[in-house]
Amino acid sequence: RTGQWVPVSALTFSRPSAFSGVLIDKPLSHTMAWVLTPVQPSSIPGQEPSEDAPTIPRYTRLNMYATVKVGNWEWYLVGPGQWVEQRRVARVLQTPKPEGIKGRWVSVDLFEQVLVAYDDDQMVFATLISSGLPKWPTNLGLFRIWARLRTDAMSGAMGQPDFYYLQSVPYVMYFDGAIALHGAYWHDGFGYRHSHGCVNMSISDSRWLFDWTNNFYSDLQVYVWSSGEYM
Repeated sequence: RTGQWVPVSALTFSRPSAFSGVLIDKPLSHTMAWVLTPVQPSSIPGQEPSEDAPTIPRYTRLNMYATVKVGNWEWYLVGPGQWVEQRRVARVLQTPKPEGIKGRWVSVDLFEQVLVAYDDDQMVFATLISSGLPKWPTNLGLFRIWARLRTDAMSGAMGQPDFYYLQSVPYVMYFDGAIALHGAYWHDGFGYRHSHGCVNMSISDSRWLFDWTNNFYSDLQVYVWSSGEYM
């Protein structure tokens, strides 16, 4: 703003995420997942990987062919002799459809940090999201989208250390009061909780969802659930 100055040390440069979800044109033959952090697969579940094991980069999409539980965590077979631990991936799981829903709807799995768009029982799109941090959790429940805006300004926590003001937040779809599905240009932490309660997506993903809901939003419902223990 004119006449207002801030020190350079208080500024950081943010580059929008290049991550994008995936269209699904037929039922999945295997459970699909994205790698959350670069990982070297192990040849045996529960064991350390060999030093020369290839590293699978973050955001790589994998299929899971078998599951074994070791201790408190599951391990997934993602290729011949390649096992990765549950905490290193985010899975796309079939959501139990709430009673009464017909047509298009959206599922948000807080445990996996995954959003899936459905047409009746068929998955049509899946992606990683960032929901609310523990201090500002995203509420569980079934909600109806009540407003859509191509851009909107968002702010919160006035006068507190975590105050934020974001201009031109893209592709905003409000569903739980001031909580919305929307694009996020200020971080690349998808697959992890990051927000003040909203469901963050990459800009390309939020654009796809915004367009997909265009003629249906007055009836479109968002089902926020958790496939595991969500704290």
